[in-house]
Parts: sequence; C-alpha cells; structure tokens
Amino acid sequence: MLSAIQIIKTIILITTGSCGIILNSWIVAVHLSHRKKGVSLGDCDQIVLIMGVTNVLLQGLLTFSGIIENFELYEHFTKEFIFVIDMFFLFLTFLWIWLTAWLAICYCLRLVNISHRFFIGLKKRISSGITQLLLGTAVILGIINIPIFWTLNIKAKQNTTSTLPVNFIISDSDIKYMSFTAAFGCCLPTLITSLCMGLSLMSLLKHVQRMKQNHSQSWSGKMKTLARACMTIFLLMALNLFFFLTIFHIILSKFKIDSNGNTLIFCIIMASPVGQVLILLFGNSKLRSDLLKTCF
Repeated sequence: MLSAIQIIKTIILITTGSCGIILNSWIVAVHLSHRKKGVSLGDCDQIVLIMGVTNVLLQGLLTFSGIIENFELYEHFTKEFIFVIDMFFLFLTFLWIWLTAWLAICYCLRLVNISHRFFIGLKKRISSGITQLLLGTAVILGIINIPIFWTLNIKAKQNTTSTLPVNFIISDSDIKYMSFTAAFGCCLPTLITSLCMGLSLMSLLKHVQRMKQNHSQSWSGKMKTLARACMTIFLLMALNLFFFLTIFHIILSKFKIDSNGNTLIFCIIMASPVGQVLILLFGNSKLRSDLLKTCF
C-alpha cells in the first residue's frame, strides 16, 4: 500500500516527467525539422536545441531516479550503477547552467551595440564556432567530473532519510574538490550570465532614456526584444541557481534530509527541466507560434 507521500511523488513523477520529456522533445524536433528543410540555425537556436536535448536526458534521468527513490527499488541495482547515474546527473546539471551562460552571451552580443574591437571579434568567433564551443564545454565538464569517481566513497543506502539512492562518505578533501567543481560548473557561468544580463539591461535603459528625450511613448521592436531577452536570461539564471543550490545543499548536508524537506526537494528537482522549457517558450515568440500551430 502506497503512503500519502509516495502517492504525491508518483503524481509529480507522472506530471513533470511527461510534460518535461514531451515539451523538450518537441523543441528538439522543431529545430531538427528546420535543419532538415535547409534552414540555417542561428547561434541562439543551436544553443536552445542542445538545451532541449540536455533537458530530455535530465528529465528522463530524474524520472528514473525518482522511481527508484519513491518505490525503494535500490536492491534491484548495484550501488556502483546508482553512483554513475548520480554523477551523470551532476554533469548534466553543470552543462545545463553553462548552456544558459552561452545563451546569455549570444543574446548580449546580438542585442547590445558595442563598437569595441574585442566584442566585435568575440561575436565573429562565437558565430563561426558555436558548435565547437558547446562541444568543448561538454568535454571540459566531463573531464572535471571524472575524478569524482575516485574522490567519493559510496555505500548502499541503509536508511530512508537520504534524498538519493546511495549514501556518500564525504571527507573534507572531497568537499574542497566538489567546491572547485561547483565553482567552475555553477559559479563561473552564473557570473558570466549576470554580466551579460547587466549589459543587456544597460542597453535597455539607454533605449528608454532615448525614448524619454524624444518624447516617444511607444516601445520599438528592438526594445521589446531586449526586454524579453533580459527577462528570459534572468529567469533562466534564477532557476539554474535555485536548482543547483538545492543540489549543493543535499551534498553539504551529506544527503540526510527530513521527510518534509525530502518531498520539497524532490518537487524542485523534478520540476526544474519543465520550468526551463516554459521559460524558453516565454522568451522565444517563434517557438510559441510553432507550438500553437502544432496544437491547433
């Protein structure tokens, strides 16, 4: 007989799992269909495509892990297998945050008028090598996460207070190493995202100032695009930071959370990929129109 908490978690698993996988798969399918038709994808579209793929993998992984955790199926899997799943989850989380940083950079370079030669050169390099940049980011994050296999000791789960299927024995040196990976995987891209968002906001404020000087009350198309881009990047950054802080809180607490906190954290983690795809739909009018055409 399922408990009330298990029923709640099952509903969350079904809702977030189906919505997250369907919506993100749809985003991937739309961009791939455009490429098949010979339409060249821009920098931002390529990043959104990889975001969709990452979210499909992340949502599928979260749903799989959630089923194991909710129905206590640990004995059917070895602790090494569960450990690999959790490490792959950390890799996808870091990649998720870095993709937001690259998207913020592309938005900033596209929308902000900066005549300095450095920014002009940077824009050309990113435009011509976005695929290599994304691939390089994934490779570097993979290399950084590999040593975790040797820094953490694991044992089978023996209590019900842990939020993940295995317990980790974490030493002070492990915390230092994981702090480094957190700094590179989360803090650095979040700082980059914040900088880009700040530059975009400054450009938006300059446009508003010009409007006041010209006594114009109507928003130009570029101003609307700037405002929507700023809001999109802010929401993505806030979601990513909140998501990662939740994960890092689990790590620092050595995966021992009370039952109420466990359920809340379960909801936050499971809903995060869905939240990201909704933010992307909010910030991309073309995607929204394609979705409406598909549904109706």
